[in-house]
Amino acid sequence: MMNNAHIQTKAVASAQGCGRAFVRRVAVCCLLACASLSVAQANPGDKERDAQRIVDAQRAQQQQRQDTQRQLDTRAEDQRRQLQAQQEQNAQNTADLARRGGRMMTPDERRDLRRQINEAGVDIYKNAPRR
Repeated sequence: MMNNAHIQTKAVASAQGCGRAFVRRVAVCCLLACASLSVAQANPGDKERDAQRIVDAQRAQQQQRQDTQRQLDTRAEDQRRQLQAQQEQNAQNTADLARRGGRMMTPDERRDLRRQINEAGVDIYKNAPRR
């Protein structure tokens, strides 16, 4: 079970890294697209408007990055909570098993035990007396 938790933790970290790289690429593409549109439509007297468009594009891009980062953080937090709940459940199952006095038997072990009981001729589960 710990191996699964380790793999899941690595997967979460990997997904976060991929998400950040994707956000950066999208941001750069948006910035380049906005810049090329500004250059294509520019008139000599529109420098202030162009500067404002670039500032607006940068703000929108920054907002988009923040929104995407919030979504990634929320998703990672949900995964951490799920993993923690799963680990707590596994710990509870282990404690229940220990309290019962041992571990579960494999099918082979149960088959061997039944064979040994039959060989000994002892009935483990005798009929309960009627009331």
